[in-house]
Amino acid sequence: MDWQYVEEIYGFKIISEEKVRKIYKLNTTKGIKCFKRAHVRRSYFLFVFSAVNYLIDKGFTAPIAYDKTLANDICIEDGEYIYYALPWIESRQCKFKKREDLIKAIELSAGLHKASVGFKPPEGSKPRIYYGKWPQHFKKRLDEIKLFKDIIEAKENRDEFDEAYYPLIDFFMDQGYEAIELLEKSSYYDISQRAKETGEFCHHDMAEHNFLITPSGEMRIIDFDYCIMDTRLHDAASLVIRNMKHGVWDIAKADFILNQYSKHLPIDHEGLEVIKYFTLFPQDFWQVGLQYYVEKQPWTMDNFMSRLNNVRKDFELRQNFLKEFLRL
Repeated sequence: MDWQYVEEIYGFKIISEEKVRKIYKLNTTKGIKCFKRAHVRRSYFLFVFSAVNYLIDKGFTAPIAYDKTLANDICIEDGEYIYYALPWIESRQCKFKKREDLIKAIELSAGLHKASVGFKPPEGSKPRIYYGKWPQHFKKRLDEIKLFKDIIEAKENRDEFDEAYYPLIDFFMDQGYEAIELLEKSSYYDISQRAKETGEFCHHDMAEHNFLITPSGEMRIIDFDYCIMDTRLHDAASLVIRNMKHGVWDIAKADFILNQYSKHLPIDHEGLEVIKYFTLFPQDFWQVGLQYYVEKQPWTMDNFMSRLNNVRKDFELRQNFLKEFLRL
């Protein structure tokens, strides 16, 4: 990055810089800034930028407003990436295993969804619109899993990942088709239509590292880079799944999360059904296959196997959980 150019565009001087994971922490004459690169189009970032400002204008101040350039622009472009700046918040990362942190994150998520109602993307923006499209997206992912199977079967010599992934394919494909069938028989399309009419949108990345807690105990929510126009149930279901992974799969904890959320924004029986069927889809199994066979991420075999082994280790626990969860 040409820091002199960034200084000219934003009108500050950079005193020092520090790379923190995939972002830069810049100590500037206008305070400490977070500077980030995103592989998205300006038209999509305009939607994200506007969505965050809409939440803040509605009184939901947990997000962090983006900085504008001296020319009143929302970002910098280089033809492939966009770059943006916003204030750096000193904080610690939320830990979902801490009950008090989880309760705050659930309340904050419901607050975001309440505040999102009424949003209309600005002219020139291109949001990612998911209303009514879950079955469509799930079918595409199942087609991709079928592709992974074809790739493995076409190999003369299978590697370690192939040998571990292949035996699970048919089971998880059947489970994916079951999730689609149940969704299509549920009230999903009616719920999505109502969300579309009211303008609900989702954060779409309910990871604990996106909930920050300041020294004063205030929780903030960051990284709206995956924000979508969709029913709030997408985020609610993601909160459940995020808390179940890696050997948890505890029906009592899932029930706790949904009950806590419902204290702030009720989930009726029809909404619960939709959440259950979303949870049934084998997202993690599809994702690690995509990373290996299509995206060809530059990771070691040990890294890929570790990710796949997390799915395998969770297999029985997840199945037992789903049997109980689907009966609720």
